Amino acid sequence: MPRPFLTNRCQECRSRKIKCDGHRPVCLRCQQASRNCQWSNRSPREQQSRSPTTPDQSLTTRPRSAEYVSTKDPETALRNPHIATIFRYYIEHLAGWYDLNDVKRHFGHIVPSCARRNSLLLSAILAFAAASQSSSFLKKDLWDLAESYHLESVQALLQLTENPDEFQTGETLAAICLLRSYEIISQNVSCQNHLQGSYSLLASRPAGLEAGLLSAGFWNYLREDITVALIEKRSLMIELSQEHLPPTVEGEDDLANRITYLLGKVINRCLNQDSSPLEQHEWHSLGDELDMWRASLPASFEPIRTPGLYGQSNFPSLWTVSGWHASSLQYYHTALAILSIAEPMQTGMNTLQQIQRINDFEEKLDHHAVQVSALAIFSNSAPVWVNSFGPISFCGPWLRDSQRVHELIEETRKWGGKTGWPVASIVESLSRSGTRG
Repeated sequence: MPRPFLTNRCQECRSRKIKCDGHRPVCLRCQQASRNCQWSNRSPREQQSRSPTTPDQSLTTRPRSAEYVSTKDPETALRNPHIATIFRYYIEHLAGWYDLNDVKRHFGHIVPSCARRNSLLLSAILAFAAASQSSSFLKKDLWDLAESYHLESVQALLQLTENPDEFQTGETLAAICLLRSYEIISQNVSCQNHLQGSYSLLASRPAGLEAGLLSAGFWNYLREDITVALIEKRSLMIELSQEHLPPTVEGEDDLANRITYLLGKVINRCLNQDSSPLEQHEWHSLGDELDMWRASLPASFEPIRTPGLYGQSNFPSLWTVSGWHASSLQYYHTALAILSIAEPMQTGMNTLQQIQRINDFEEKLDHHAVQVSALAIFSNSAPVWVNSFGPISFCGPWLRDSQRVHELIEETRKWGGKTGWPVASIVESLSRSGTRG
């Protein structure tokens, strides 16, 4: 993997457009000229991607938080009560987001154990957990600490890129997933620094052929990519291949991963702005794959209907016994909604037939939106909701009942507050549809 290009000039040299030796805290040119040597300390919230692999150098130079304790020796860092509390918050409240479709719970069990000896993994956990608590509980001191650990994580990633063998590990990919969540929590939903930086790792190590943390990290990486793609209405950053699929389906978690793959495949084919319209045979082929997946589900995936489960609601009270049941069905309905929009136009239809086609089209999209929304609302689960924000963003605006739209907006705001997830853009798109209704 090539070493990324880094901007390494102080502000004075940059403004004068002269070469800078990069010496800190005062470069030699400024020292010789008796100038005030300053380096950029912009927040990660303000950063834009400067290369396809890493953030620019200014991300690695901002001041540390006063409560910051280096993770270079993880065991020593975890002896600090404040750091240990943040670490435990991840284990108790956030790891479940990543273990949504993982029966072995790699992010809840394996990742914390690995973080006791892996500085990058520990700093990524602390960055994400502190940012999540800061967003949920509005604690400015935790945000400063989150930025400090994000900075440390970026520095560690830069060092790892010099050794591909050390970079291409499940622990590194797990850290990248955590840092991706940090970027989302920090209101930088569309920032692609760490996703792009890990692309070559993923492309060279098909997850379906491996077990363990690397595979678990891949499926999390893919779900995060799906979430952002659905919100931004674009294709994924991953070019999926058949090799990513497990060769056999051995458990329900494999079924959950399979529909994740199928949704990603539909997104890449239909939401790529440069792609051609679907041909009839393609459209039928993708639909057949979804139908085969649905037919293969055991009875345990079927939602349970319990009217009045959480009081009155405008949605059918659908709930499942496992989070991956809910998320899988949401992905299924989202894929069908995309295919409904992508259906090839039929020629030779008269006006009345076109009207009927439009009515049928809107009814289908409303049905998929109702299913996606109900499964989120009645899950009462933070991991399910975090995974639902993408499907809700895409499907929710197709709801035709204004009361349902308003209820979904309130529930989205509530779970955005509980998880620290930025939902303003989702609420805005739902509000526009509610106005139309």
